[in-house]
Amino acid sequence: MKLVLKLILLLLSPNGFSSQNLTGPDLVDHINKIQNSWRAEYSPISELEMKFKVMDLKFSEISPKDEPLVTVQGVYVPISFDARDHWPNCKSIKLIRNQAYCGACWAFGAAEIISDGICIQSGGAHQPIISVEDILSCCGSSCGEGCKGGYPLEGLKFWMNSGVVTGGDYNGTGCQPYTFPPCSSCEASKSTPSCQKKCQTGYLEATYKNDKRFGKSAYRLSTTTSSNKISTDAIITIQTEIYNNGPVEVSYRVFEDFYQYKSGVYHYVSGKLTGAHAVKIIGWGTENKVDYWLVANSWGTDFGEKGFFKIRRGTNECGIEENVVAGLAKNGGTKFGFFIAFVVLFFSYI
Repeated sequence: MKLVLKLILLLLSPNGFSSQNLTGPDLVDHINKIQNSWRAEYSPISELEMKFKVMDLKFSEISPKDEPLVTVQGVYVPISFDARDHWPNCKSIKLIRNQAYCGACWAFGAAEIISDGICIQSGGAHQPIISVEDILSCCGSSCGEGCKGGYPLEGLKFWMNSGVVTGGDYNGTGCQPYTFPPCSSCEASKSTPSCQKKCQTGYLEATYKNDKRFGKSAYRLSTTTSSNKISTDAIITIQTEIYNNGPVEVSYRVFEDFYQYKSGVYHYVSGKLTGAHAVKIIGWGTENKVDYWLVANSWGTDFGEKGFFKIRRGTNECGIEENVVAGLAKNGGTKFGFFIAFVVLFFSYI
């Protein structure tokens, strides 16, 4: 009798067995009923499409390879911050890209923060859109498994050691645009494209070799203790890096309820763990007394708040404060990057 009673109470519990198995409109209704921090909205394609966009769970963890750790000295940071407003001339920070049915989020995050960093470091004088395709297809096994997932820091190391060419989204500009079109009717995940060490036909600005931009450094921020717990100064470390150098890339664990996110400050409510994801954090703030990170996703502008979302800050929500990586460009991201920036700044004061 006691066992039967326990089972009944478990099924009726908001966080019990039944809520964890909800999907589709039922899951959306459940989310919106039991909390008001964020709003869910059902999309009939969300469950089918989103599962091809996440990575194997192992890629939410720190790369098994040796890697440098950087401790950022905390400085004054504002209560709220949005990199789009702080560096308004850097168009890449505002850009939402679309990875389609390929778990290339790790490469998107790397390409995005590289693009942002080059613009910031050059004072807005140089604004390439860095190629996801080049990182995804040419980094190889050292980065991970291509469309099945990869380690964000290894993508940045590839930029530092081998350089990365330019390239926008599908049918876009640059040396190597993205292979896959935005997709709403695909039935399977995509295979990793083969490495092509050449630019697309019609790109005349440079050869593949000469189009390469190089990184000076690639590093993981020191946000965890020796026992893999979030350190007390983790938040200020992340904030300081963003405030000084621009957006950072993070990986975290994805649950079914995240697919239904529409607005507000996300925190896990219900649903099964489905995999890992990588994104870029561009700022922070507080909404309805809830601290959040402001994040750019790579699932197109139909997701969330026109492609962006907010996630609870300071609680290591879904592991988002565990694996934070960043990097700095070499020579401002181009051979003559710093010289160009100096000339632009010099003439602006004449």
